[in-house]
Amino acid sequence: MPKRNKIEMQGLVERIVDMFYEQKMSQADIAAALKAEGYDVSKSGVGRTLISHASQMKAYRDAAKESAEIIRALRNTPGMDISEATVQLVQTKLLNEVKKFGDLSTLDVKDVLKLVGQTSAAQARIAKVKLDYEKGYRQGLFRAAEIVEKEGRKAGLSEETLQEIKSKISGEELPTALAAAEGGAE
Repeated sequence: MPKRNKIEMQGLVERIVDMFYEQKMSQADIAAALKAEGYDVSKSGVGRTLISHASQMKAYRDAAKESAEIIRALRNTPGMDISEATVQLVQTKLLNEVKKFGDLSTLDVKDVLKLVGQTSAAQARIAKVKLDYEKGYRQGLFRAAEIVEKEGRKAGLSEETLQEIKSKISGEELPTALAAAEGGAE
């Protein structure tokens, strides 16, 4: 874990942010007011705290914007796509946090590995659900195509018409010769 500065250890970050943004005090005034209350702070420490806070707020805004863009892009897709994107986003954030530490010996490796394992397991579960869904979906399409073919034969539809209907249901391409015959008939 990174070393905390004096202002953080004294629990003054939120108060400094409030004094600066809400009360419109200058950095020097904030430092003077806190020193008068007995806190060990400096104008430069207040400045670093404000810069750090602004950086964190930007990171939060960027993450919120990124999340909103992902949700907007996946709005019309199955829920599993959103889950998968979320897990990937979490993995990216986790990797970025790990990269911040130059010396990995300061990290609790067990916790990091646990988080990596959890996100990997989540990805595996999502992949299985998607695979099962796709398998069931495809089976349903093929079953529907079989029923349409059977009923179409009873109704006296031509083989070409039946094949075209089946290919549209199943999403398969028409055989080249049949497609060419269909194209020439139009």
